[in-house]
Parts: sequence; structure tokens; C-alpha cells
Amino acid sequence: MKTFQHKSLAAGFKLIELLVVIAIIAILAALLLPALAKAKEKAKQAYCVNNEHQMAICFQLYTSDYNETYPLHDGWAALGGQRPTNAVVSGFAATYGGQEYETNRPLNQYSKNVNIFHCPADKGDSLSPGVHSCWDAWGNSYLVEWAYPDYRVAAVTGSKGKYIAPTTPIKSSQVGMHPVTKILLGDWPWQGNRSTSVAADIWHNNSGQRNEAMLFGDGHSEFYKFPSDLSSNENTPPDPGYLFW
Repeated sequence: MKTFQHKSLAAGFKLIELLVVIAIIAILAALLLPALAKAKEKAKQAYCVNNEHQMAICFQLYTSDYNETYPLHDGWAALGGQRPTNAVVSGFAATYGGQEYETNRPLNQYSKNVNIFHCPADKGDSLSPGVHSCWDAWGNSYLVEWAYPDYRVAAVTGSKGKYIAPTTPIKSSQVGMHPVTKILLGDWPWQGNRSTSVAADIWHNNSGQRNEAMLFGDGHSEFYKFPSDLSSNENTPPDPGYLFW
């Protein structure tokens, strides 16, 4: 009987030890998971910034070959990237140019890798409900200021005329006036008509703030924090003397 009690106590003690170890592991996991998630988002941010650095090189090569003129293309997304198998072309996406072939996307001839136009944090676009990825819907996760000025940003690329009337792209000499603050493109939801509280427009843990990966005219990319009044400046003309233009 004494032997049986001894074994029973020993087994019970081991079970308690196991439970304690499991509890400690659970606590450590709870502490580490947020840090791991943050590190994962930081890695996505670094990847995204690197993508935009590659696009800056493509812009430089293009303007060197085309008399210092920025590209012409048909549709917001058709600056570069892939042609999705099932491009979304209805609603707001009617002029996004998702159905344009890779050969009709001007920066592709310089990138040689269409995946630089794919942001790993791409969650779609709130203006097109049901779209879970701009890359899968239009072949590009980045939005260039195309065809006309908007939200204080001067147009960068021009329209060839397929979806809207032809427009003239900007020249390198114009960008060179204030290159550090000249916005070229950024994460798809950067414009003021996207929300800062809707999941589809929150790509890099930037809930509640318009903080996006942006590429500027001097070739640098950064996570730029826009002023809170961006959404109310849809028709404000670009001003090279402002924070950005």
C-alpha cells in the first residue's frame, strides 16, 4: 500500500510539472507572438520599400530613353506588373487598366520582374468591395498619380486615351525642381478617397493614420505620414512649395 501511494504521488508530481511547463510556454508564446507579428510587418515594409527603389530605377531608365518624359499608359494600374487572369473592370475599376497586357505596361521593359509591383501587404481596395488583392485584380499594388493632378499631387504619367482623354506626362526637368517632395507613386490606398479605418485600406498596421510607402522624385522611398486633412484636398492644385506635390 505504501509503495502504491508513493508511485501515485510521484505521478501526480510529474503531471503538475507538465502543467507548469505548458503554462510557462503559453505565457512566453503570448509575449512573443506580438513581437513576431511586428517583425513580420517590418519585413513586409522593407520589401515594399525595396520594390519602390526598383521602380525608381525603372523610371530613370525610361525617362533617359524617352526624352526625359515620364510614361504614357492606359489605366491607373497599367504602369507595370502583371495582367491578372480575371481582372476586375467594373465600378471604380473601370479605368484601372487591369486587363492591359504586360507588354502594354511601360516600366515592365526595364524591371524584367513584374513582381516588384506586388506589395506583400496588399489587402485590396475599399472602393472595390470584394477585391482582396490589387495585385490579383489589376496586376499592380502601387498607385501612380496618373493622367491628372489630385490631392495636391501633380500628374506623373499620362493617359494614352483608351479609358480617358489623352493627357501629357510630366518631364524630368519639372520633377527636378523639387524632387525630394515630388510624389511619384505609393501603396495603392494612399490617396485621400481611401479610408484609414477600413481593413482593405490598412496595409502596414497603419490603422487610423495615412502612413504609406511612397516613392519620391529623387528616388527615395519612405513610409510617409500624410497630414490628416488629405481627404479634404481632392481638388487642391499642386504646390511645389508645400510638404509634397
